[in-house]
Amino acid sequence: MVVPTSRTFLWRTTPDGRREIGWRLWVLVWVAPVLFILAGVILVAWEGWRHMTFVPAEGEVVRVYEWEGDGMFGKGSKTYGPVFRYTWTDGAETEASTGMSYTDARFAVGDRMEIRYHPNRKTDVLLPGLVNFAAGLIVMAIGAVLSVVALLGTLRLLRWKRGTKGQTA
Repeated sequence: MVVPTSRTFLWRTTPDGRREIGWRLWVLVWVAPVLFILAGVILVAWEGWRHMTFVPAEGEVVRVYEWEGDGMFGKGSKTYGPVFRYTWTDGAETEASTGMSYTDARFAVGDRMEIRYHPNRKTDVLLPGLVNFAAGLIVMAIGAVLSVVALLGTLRLLRWKRGTKGQTA
């Protein structure tokens, strides 16, 4: 009996008993960890670029918007969105918000703090700190966990390829 060979396989045992693992399986095993880590690096780099290119200034809180938290993590808590007044590059007084709300941004009107603003866009403001990097770090952490899973899968596949007793795929 002739068994047709195909280049489109994930893993197989050839008629002569050799075990082979196709490149598609390696892509399936490693694509998620690599993409998550790459996305996390891009997000962290983006925030680092924003922190380096935005201009530091002293901002005064002029208003604080308040919302009831919703969703999985914010239910039952309040989030706050402060609006800051600061002097822009042309010397004009400007008001802007970060565009984000935080549970720990319950500032009082009149509070002064360091903010950073984009030198070409008056409404682009951020509060310096690690909270801006949180999304990228979380995505990288997910990629690290997936890398451990992919590494364990790789070890299992390599053990199967060697033909260790008791291993089936």
